[in-house]
Amino acid sequence: MRGITLFALSLIVLITVATLAIVSFRTPSLNHEVISNPVVNANNISVPELIGRINNFTLSLYDKVLERFWDQNVVISPFNVYVALTLLYEGTNGSTREELSNVMGLTNVSVCEAYRRLLDSLPMGKSNDTILIVVNAIWLRREFPFKYNYVELISKCYNAEVRYFGSVEQLISDVNSWVNAKTRGLIKKVLNRGDVGEDVVAVIVSVIYFKAKWVEEFKPTSPIDFWTGKDYVKALAMELISDKLRVVHGSDYVAVEIPYSNTSISMVIIVPENYTSIHFTYKEMVVEALDKLSGKYSKKKVWLIMPKFNVTLRIDLVRILWDMGVRDVFIPGKADLTKMANVNVGDIWVDKVIHQAVIKVSEEGTEAAAATAIIVVKESIPIVDERIVVNKPFIYLLWDRGSNAILFIGHVVNPTET
Repeated sequence: MRGITLFALSLIVLITVATLAIVSFRTPSLNHEVISNPVVNANNISVPELIGRINNFTLSLYDKVLERFWDQNVVISPFNVYVALTLLYEGTNGSTREELSNVMGLTNVSVCEAYRRLLDSLPMGKSNDTILIVVNAIWLRREFPFKYNYVELISKCYNAEVRYFGSVEQLISDVNSWVNAKTRGLIKKVLNRGDVGEDVVAVIVSVIYFKAKWVEEFKPTSPIDFWTGKDYVKALAMELISDKLRVVHGSDYVAVEIPYSNTSISMVIIVPENYTSIHFTYKEMVVEALDKLSGKYSKKKVWLIMPKFNVTLRIDLVRILWDMGVRDVFIPGKADLTKMANVNVGDIWVDKVIHQAVIKVSEEGTEAAAATAIIVVKESIPIVDERIVVNKPFIYLLWDRGSNAILFIGHVVNPTET
């Protein structure tokens, strides 16, 4: 019997909670006539190819998140982010579409049919022990000139519910109620009042929810001394002795696969020998560990001791996606969302991408949820002679114009610090 005590925990969870992208709108000089989207010849891709591209996106996104949050608990669902961005991608054109397709691996391909077959290939549905749900919806402001083909496409290809709203208050209430219901109360609110302006015209929402029991339930055990990288903390722990756990070893890690009941989904825990260097080695660890776990395995009895944990994260992904190469869609005057609505290039753009995720792991099993909301708003830009945005370090003075005396002087490199 081998004892594996997990003093350092590295967990990659492919279940998300929320991505919120806010798209600003400059009032176009267009009528409300519905114009059909042009037909684009693109190649279909297989489900394994699409999964490969989603997994590449997963590791790239996690890489950027890890750079910023390596010393704190993280849960993200790049899978859910990818689905949300796909619905946005279907409304893009030109260089905006090209940047998204490069990052998402969708250059010259049609993802519609592959997405539907992907959902068919996942262990979707409900049972007494296991639930996996992936759902999408779109809220549209009445009378705004969205293109019929776009709305029909995301409705048919991505099974998005199409809903309408009048006021911002109604929109926020409806979206939050829908997300709360789809995530079984795990995410009670994805939109805050400050996230949405009065000129919002649409919100695209994607949700994923997962709940499952372990094949064999853990038992409570004594708290363990968990090394955080800085010091030891007492962590509530659970243990399991079983021959249903798969364990593989690499040169600098140990990985264990814990199966859930009535599903092909499992949790994989990867424990690196040196967590402080994980940013440089985790991709190789993940790829190698999953490859080894997919191979032949000799059954053996394993004693697993690990902490119970709950993790929640809410993050604005704009800067991270920017660093990954998605840029035009965030730039007013340059974003091309002309497949989404009857607007000019640059009239609408993405302002925020907020991602929220939740996971709870206990002796009984796991519950996790994700919700993605892409918010499109109509914003009138005032006519001005010059626009100045102070978004980099600056010098400031308190200056008396009358005497020319400088009373205070200083500089700011980070306005979030006090």
